[in-house]
Amino acid sequence: MFQRRGAAILLIFSLLLLELSCKGMLGDKSGSDGYAGAQNRPAPHFKPGFNLFTPDQDVELGKQSAQEVTRQASLINDERILSYVRQLGAKLAAKAPGYNFPYQFNVIATKEINAFALPGGFVFINAGAIAAAHNEGELAGVMAHEISHIALRHPTNQVSKAYIAQKGLHMIGRGGEVGQILEQLGGAGANLLFLKFGRTAESQADLEGVHIMAEAGYDPRDMANFFKTIEAEGGERVPQFLSDHPDPGNRVEAINNELSSLHVSSNPTHDTNEFEQAKGLLTSGTTALSQSAGPERKGTEDPDDMKQGARPESPSANMREFQARDGSFTLQYPENWDALSSDDSNMIFAPQGAYGKIEQGLVVTHGLFVGAVAPQSSDLEAANSAFVQEQINMNQDFRVARAPQRVQFGGRQGFATVVAGQSTISGVMEIDVIYTTATDKGKLFYLITIVPEDEAQTYQTTFERIVGSLRLGK
Repeated sequence: MFQRRGAAILLIFSLLLLELSCKGMLGDKSGSDGYAGAQNRPAPHFKPGFNLFTPDQDVELGKQSAQEVTRQASLINDERILSYVRQLGAKLAAKAPGYNFPYQFNVIATKEINAFALPGGFVFINAGAIAAAHNEGELAGVMAHEISHIALRHPTNQVSKAYIAQKGLHMIGRGGEVGQILEQLGGAGANLLFLKFGRTAESQADLEGVHIMAEAGYDPRDMANFFKTIEAEGGERVPQFLSDHPDPGNRVEAINNELSSLHVSSNPTHDTNEFEQAKGLLTSGTTALSQSAGPERKGTEDPDDMKQGARPESPSANMREFQARDGSFTLQYPENWDALSSDDSNMIFAPQGAYGKIEQGLVVTHGLFVGAVAPQSSDLEAANSAFVQEQINMNQDFRVARAPQRVQFGGRQGFATVVAGQSTISGVMEIDVIYTTATDKGKLFYLITIVPEDEAQTYQTTFERIVGSLRLGK
């Protein structure tokens, strides 16, 4: 039923489980996003994903990586070209949302049509991208797209996921782990950050980018026009830009659909003399350009392909009993799992190595969440549907994989709904089963099982035993 997308799952839950119905249980998007230093800039239209870094550490890591780029690649030194690109970049970056990163722009002396972003504000545009653009609006679209990756902190989100996939969740919460990551990445620098973004990140950069363009006085349709331009340039082969920036779907259509939510100028900037002069300097043959960009790019074509790190120990066949202090429920769980409490009746059960505490809350890969919330309807079926939809709304990449089924749950009639999707935190497939029923005190009791798609069979028997052991108090 489910396509295998990877084997590492990251799921952030708010530690304030008293407010679970508001925080969302398929990936909390309400936690700290690291934008305390945004200096009154508007918030991004998309929440940044899982991240082990602070924005200041984005800048530190970006500097290291940018230095690596300058050692490996030949940069344009013509002040006429650089001055133009940096002025255009500053104009766009001034409209970037979120943290006020010190954006910097450089041009790589290569005919290859491409551009890339490093954390903390470092943007590199290939000369070939400037030469391929038909007008300044198209170039602005490329740069706004890369600025959006930085504003949404996609580079360090990518590194955070790769680190956890390699080291495991037991590394979180031990103190100093971010410094250790910076130290480990310092030698490889840019190479590790040239992991290609997945389709979700590309879609977000497109749509965040068109907002930046509109705010800066450009026509967002010029971004879409650039995609058409490079497709035509590629002929029978896939252009490098599209290879490094995978199409999240019909991106041209998505951009056009976003126009209704934008305040586009009635007289937007499409072209300028400055653009034509800079492009002329690059296409006249007077500026030496290499065929390839130079820096070696390592990593996967998609974060979905990240390899599995150390998996937690398989569930023990020996079970221990848990009884909530308020007497609201009892259940059995594997003896090699930990019971994590935020209050008397809301619990998390997970094996060691499958959870860790970070600033936003608790990161969990395998296990279950148990608790009770106020229902949105007195009708159980309607309350279940509303609860499931509320969780999906918190994670737009999830969908109902199996419609609610009537089950006996905790000795009562209830529902079981299977939801699955590509995690916005890890970018890989996970499967969650949401069980609900009504309590005697008028609350909606829930139990959610969480497991990576490729380990679902391993955990199926354990989850069945746990659900079968559940008893609700009077």
